[in-house]
Amino acid sequence: SLNLGEANFGLDDGVHLIIPVLAKELGVDFDELGISVCSVSGINFTPYVKLLGPAGLNIPFAILTDFDPDDKKITAGEKRILRLLREVVRAEEIASLSLPDRLTLARNKGLFLGEYTFEVDLFKAGRHNSMCRALSELSRNAKARERAKTWRTAPDSLEPEQFLTDINAIGKGRFAQRLATRIKGKVCPSYVREAIEYVAKRCR
Repeated sequence: SLNLGEANFGLDDGVHLIIPVLAKELGVDFDELGISVCSVSGINFTPYVKLLGPAGLNIPFAILTDFDPDDKKITAGEKRILRLLREVVRAEEIASLSLPDRLTLARNKGLFLGEYTFEVDLFKAGRHNSMCRALSELSRNAKARERAKTWRTAPDSLEPEQFLTDINAIGKGRFAQRLATRIKGKVCPSYVREAIEYVAKRCR
């Protein structure tokens, strides 16, 4: 459901269980500020941006989405962010901007792009211990549990695609629910921290 309160936080599947916990560890209580965290059940953010944006209800919001690396010059995640940017600024404002400048403007408008996918970014930010513990506890696959043990002790050996496959085998929601109980401290990907601070600042 979409709570049209003080602000909204839109993101990809599974992440909605983790973001409020990370925010609280950073000293931001979403409940106190009236911030709703919403999964859009995919990557179709456009209807939400139209509803909440300057041409709609004009309610502060932040979007988090994956970089989704591929072999294209502009990745799927970047294309997604650029489409959303066109919903919140006039075309003439971005026509002459380079790609990096457009992405910077997008962040200034509450549209935040990850570096890979949320789970991989969280792992690489320093959450590998709690994430591998959750993976080991939930997986019924002996090889997946062994991989989690290896990645926990040697995080640089992470195989991102295999890591995501092992999480998907459990279920993103189930994995996120368990991980949420393990999170302590302020370790957080920089773009997630920026998104939390962006929306919190506009609700204080």
